[in-house]
Amino acid sequence: MAAVAPLALAACSPPQELRGNLPDPDGVAQIVPGKSTKADVTKLMGSPSNISTFDTGTWYYISRRSVRDALSEPQLVAQTVYVVQFDDNGVVKTFQQQDNNDTDVAMIPRTTPASGKELSLIEQLLGNFGKFTNSDEKKKTGG
Repeated sequence: MAAVAPLALAACSPPQELRGNLPDPDGVAQIVPGKSTKADVTKLMGSPSNISTFDTGTWYYISRRSVRDALSEPQLVAQTVYVVQFDDNGVVKTFQQQDNNDTDVAMIPRTTPASGKELSLIEQLLGNFGKFTNSDEKKKTGG
């Protein structure tokens, strides 16, 4: 009974979800700013999770571990982000590790206006009547 109890309790624990790229700690320790190159970083850490949109010299390695109970939303347990910045020659300029940084990024609520007329649902539905004709009718009318 004592041997079965831990197994039964382990079976009841919620499943953990691992997402992203979690590099090997030994490989991470070998990255030296001012010495390691993009090829070295790729060899030791793999391909990045994301490359900065505005600065292709900044790579991100992101990993998240979360736990999900039966019907609830996943709860973040741990998050690790490695930020690698390269100089113009492809050599590591800075290397940062950020643990459990679960900062929420607020989206900007404004929208980009589009030029043109806003059509109502009825205008959209009725707007196409008469625009399409049968190809046989086009031949008869010469159009």
